[in-house]
Amino acid sequence: MKKVVGLLLCGVLAVSAAACSPKKEVKTLTGTGKGFGGEITVTVTTEDGKITKVEAVGEKETQGIGSNAIEQLPAKIVEAGNTDVDTIAGATVSSKGILYAVNNALDPETYPWPIEESKKDVNEVVASDADMGFGVASSGRVGPGKDDQEVQVYSFNDVFVTTLFDENDKIAALMIDQLEVATPNYDGETMPHFSGYPGQSYNIDENHDGKVDGVTENTEDLFMSEIDGWKTKRERGDGYVMGTGYWYQQMDKYESIFVGMSVDEVEEWFAKYCSDLNGRPLQANASKDEDVKKYEALSQEEKDMLADVTSSATMSLQDGHGDILKAIRKSLENKHAIDLKIGQ
Repeated sequence: MKKVVGLLLCGVLAVSAAACSPKKEVKTLTGTGKGFGGEITVTVTTEDGKITKVEAVGEKETQGIGSNAIEQLPAKIVEAGNTDVDTIAGATVSSKGILYAVNNALDPETYPWPIEESKKDVNEVVASDADMGFGVASSGRVGPGKDDQEVQVYSFNDVFVTTLFDENDKIAALMIDQLEVATPNYDGETMPHFSGYPGQSYNIDENHDGKVDGVTENTEDLFMSEIDGWKTKRERGDGYVMGTGYWYQQMDKYESIFVGMSVDEVEEWFAKYCSDLNGRPLQANASKDEDVKKYEALSQEEKDMLADVTSSATMSLQDGHGDILKAIRKSLENKHAIDLKIGQ
């Protein structure tokens, strides 16, 4: 009998203890940040204020680059219990987007979304005794490729650069755009075309399936309409997809890097940190011996800098697709003095 009473007493005490123990406060929070390709959203689970789970979604982040941050960074945040963690190598922009999104979920007042742009004082002097330069670099190209009838594709590239120089000829602001035009037998859907002057014609791929459908009509109407429809690479927007993001995003990255440099320093940066073979920024996974040797000669700090660059920009600055360096140099040669003030 005593044994039965003892067991009953133990059961009552156990139930009482469970009833009296404080219940954990579980929260599920959502946040948003800006990645390389677009918005990144996160779902953060906390228990009594401690981060126990993080899930990130960024459908527009580049596969094999930004996607690495989406897959790897949440576990690092949970392990640390906060966002004070290193970014994923080669995916700095995506990583920072995830970290901001988590902070936005935990503390939306300090980390608001959308991010509020700071407003400048209307009486602030932006630049004084500055120089504005405009440069154009044109180049022709045999290619890209041939059509299915072995007729050569031809194209040309015009790079346009507008640069604001300070009193020391340092770049204070930089705007780069480019126009690429190809013969109509190139199957790129958003590529501007030029069939020739009236009286000429060329193979055309009308539905962009890689097969020639006929030849262009050699009329003045076609001549006018083709030119009227030309769009620069910035105007082509999300229609110009590259291995990492879009053309305009990669160019935005280069522009931000070069602000604060002189044109000489831009050219020195290119000579030291880009491939002598193709003009692209050097990467740790380079396959060509010349690129491997050049990359290995850099310091760890320089390699880390390049990893940040190539997480956003990998295209060439000087090749058959356009000579961006030459256009920047011409903008310096063509500069004109201005006195630019805002609200004065």
